[in-house]
Amino acid sequence: MKILLMGPAGSGKGTQGEMLHKRLGLPLISVGQTLRDLSPGHPWYNEINETISNGNLAPHDKVAEILKEKTTAPGFEKGYIMDGWGRTTVDLEYFDPGYDKVFFINIPREISLIRLSTRRTCETCGAVYNVVSNPSKVEGVCDKCGGALRQRDDDKEEAILKRLEIFTNETSEQIQKFRSEGVLVEIDGSGTPEEVFEEVKKHL
Repeated sequence: MKILLMGPAGSGKGTQGEMLHKRLGLPLISVGQTLRDLSPGHPWYNEINETISNGNLAPHDKVAEILKEKTTAPGFEKGYIMDGWGRTTVDLEYFDPGYDKVFFINIPREISLIRLSTRRTCETCGAVYNVVSNPSKVEGVCDKCGGALRQRDDDKEEAILKRLEIFTNETSEQIQKFRSEGVLVEIDGSGTPEEVFEEVKKHL
């Protein structure tokens, strides 16, 4: 089974993806994290890192090649959960996994701003915290590895607003296409992660 998670920035796709991964046993691919995890020695590292830091989407062709390589690796034969690829028609022109189910987790813009502007990420292991809803035990220090917690450039307000505008402008057509194909499930992501996951489970 191939599942796509869609939603504006801060909708909780990553959290729902982790929950689905534990329940279904399928690999979880976060496109954003995959790109952030590129090594400095990768030929596209500088271009992709600069683009993301400015709140823009990375080049479709390069991301598609990275994902094709990742999804054909051992362990992906039974499918996977994708967070962040297929939200535009252009995405699927470069790489179409053929999704069986698409969960569109939607939230108001105000909630996106609150959730993301208070998010902090570990520079060492990538663990994510929230200074309001999920703070680390010691301020600025990762509970898991002791690394420093920082606000990512794309979690600052100007970049967040740009990401939300891009999402709204570029996804509407593909959302309608998934809906017409009968694979789209729209979920209200405003509740707690547990409440949202209860809704997701109803459609598995």
